[in-house]
Amino acid sequence: MSGAGNHDQRTYGIHWGPLYQGLYQKDTVSGGDNYESQANQLIAKNLRGKLLLMHGDMDDNVHPAMTIQVVNELINANKDFDLIIAPDRGHGLNEPYFIRRRWDYFVEHLMGVQPPREYEIVRPSQ
Repeated sequence: MSGAGNHDQRTYGIHWGPLYQGLYQKDTVSGGDNYESQANQLIAKNLRGKLLLMHGDMDDNVHPAMTIQVVNELINANKDFDLIIAPDRGHGLNEPYFIRRRWDYFVEHLMGVQPPREYEIVRPSQ
């Protein structure tokens, strides 16, 4: 399950990649770079199992194009996956609907149990 995934450090803010993968370095021999191993669109063809991708179309943190690039490569590799594009939503997707959809996905695909259909999560009164 990926929600608003930062699928490629090369197209994200310059401060995250170096924290986890070191400084960006071009490999003059191979023509690649040290961030390629993290670029999910380059390894999408290796997908085994189930995958749910969710992204808000108004995300101003991780651009939705990152998820669309992964989707394109999954399609090119003829892989099955599930996708939710959330209209007029930003980065978090922490509304009850999206929380339920994540939970349902895990219940169905990890536990092998059918979750209750359209279960409504109600926020507590404040």
